[in-house]
Amino acid sequence: MTVSNFIKTCFSKWKWFALSLAATMLLAIAYLVVTPPKYTKKAQVLVKEESGMGALMGQIGGLAELGGIMGLGASSNVYNEMYAMQSPWLLLTVVDQLGLDMSYTIKGIRNKELYGEDLPINVSIKNLTDEDDVSMKIDLKKNGDLKVYKLKKNKDKYKGELTGRVNQTLKSAVGDLEITSTDALGKMEKDEVTIEVCRTEPMAIVEGLRKKMLTVAVSNREASIIDINCKDVSKERAVDIINAVIAEYRKESIEDKDAQIAVSERYVVERLASLENELRTLDQRVADYKSKTMMPDLEVMAKVYAESAKDISEAHLELSNQLYVAQAIRDYLRDESKKDELLPVLLVADNQGLADQVSEYNALQLQRNKIIASSSKESPLVKDIDKQLSAMHDAVLASANNAIKQLQIQLKSVKAKENEGKQLIASAPKKAIGGLTDERDWKVLNEVYVFLLQKREEAQMSKALKTDIRLLTPPLGVKKQSSPNKISVLFCSFILGLFIPAFLIIFRASIKKK
Repeated sequence: MTVSNFIKTCFSKWKWFALSLAATMLLAIAYLVVTPPKYTKKAQVLVKEESGMGALMGQIGGLAELGGIMGLGASSNVYNEMYAMQSPWLLLTVVDQLGLDMSYTIKGIRNKELYGEDLPINVSIKNLTDEDDVSMKIDLKKNGDLKVYKLKKNKDKYKGELTGRVNQTLKSAVGDLEITSTDALGKMEKDEVTIEVCRTEPMAIVEGLRKKMLTVAVSNREASIIDINCKDVSKERAVDIINAVIAEYRKESIEDKDAQIAVSERYVVERLASLENELRTLDQRVADYKSKTMMPDLEVMAKVYAESAKDISEAHLELSNQLYVAQAIRDYLRDESKKDELLPVLLVADNQGLADQVSEYNALQLQRNKIIASSSKESPLVKDIDKQLSAMHDAVLASANNAIKQLQIQLKSVKAKENEGKQLIASAPKKAIGGLTDERDWKVLNEVYVFLLQKREEAQMSKALKTDIRLLTPPLGVKKQSSPNKISVLFCSFILGLFIPAFLIIFRASIKKK
């Protein structure tokens, strides 16, 4: 069929096009009339860069690089927070806070979902499990009288009716129904309405939030800003969901950081007590040596060595400090009594990779503890997390061991150069050189001691600086509905109305040719 013949045929069959357009447009109008409009609310939050205790976690990463683990220090803090905001556990808490597992609907040509200021009653069903689905119908009068019928629990249906008044508890086959009134009851436009009440499994609501209603995304790769969008038939509920997600995220973030700060602070206090004993011993040994040799100041006798080998001494001090801390981390990881505890993060400076490993391990450990609190250690999810924790624990231990080996090799090289420097002052009194070892050890331990004191103060400061996000834009949105888009629906219906008869004409022509 040529184009000209096709056009002529289309004109001759204009009634087909008219009927098709009428049908598709009527269907589109019916769809728009029946489908409740949805509205989108949007909010923006700024994820703040961590400081103080949080910044230390970024400093520890250098130890992983020394151990040969590269690529673990990628800047993913914003993305981690984005995923945390839409985690099932957090959303499950939001569902429970807002009662999203309960829905109230007035059936009609266009169903009306009741929430917030429009909801005249609240229904609470006692003795339900997390997996129970319940539905019922309630005929509610403005004076507070009500009738409950068509009860259904999971696949079981129950006949009969219950009558009563609001603010009463009714005994039913699905459980005790506690029906309380709200301010909206006295503002009902009709004297009587029929409300369909449904209770849905909370985890199903969580999945619906993640897949259909709630969108969390990074607005710009170069900025630490997260966009939170919520689409719902109720503007008020969309705003409540966004606010609840932000509030619950803040709460859990503060609790997690408090837990990590507490274990780190406890570890620092223990190490400070141990270092105090070691320093006290060294103090006594140095004092005894000076008294015995009549050498009140060993630094004067070692001045020539210190000036000629300043860089070597600084390198030795730095490497010794790093080795000491790396060994402390390794010993902590090997301690079986601390297997289920969080790892301390208040130790190493300028070590980005291991910091991220420790942070991920602690986050997973906290998640495990929360799940155990609500279930048990025998939960399949807990066992799966235990496997992940074991693998992560071994990876961190391997990183520490590799770092220790690297540091020992570097220390060996530095000591070799240091021995060469000692030969330059071979003429110095042996008694002066004999005291350098204790003084050097004292300096190393003193540096570590001061370092840990600083971290203890940072822990105290971090307790007062807990907010990691800043609300840039509260939940806002235009009053115009976001879906269904009327223009798009009507346009698609118009195109479909033209396509159907055109397709039939082409199809008939192809059949005739055969």
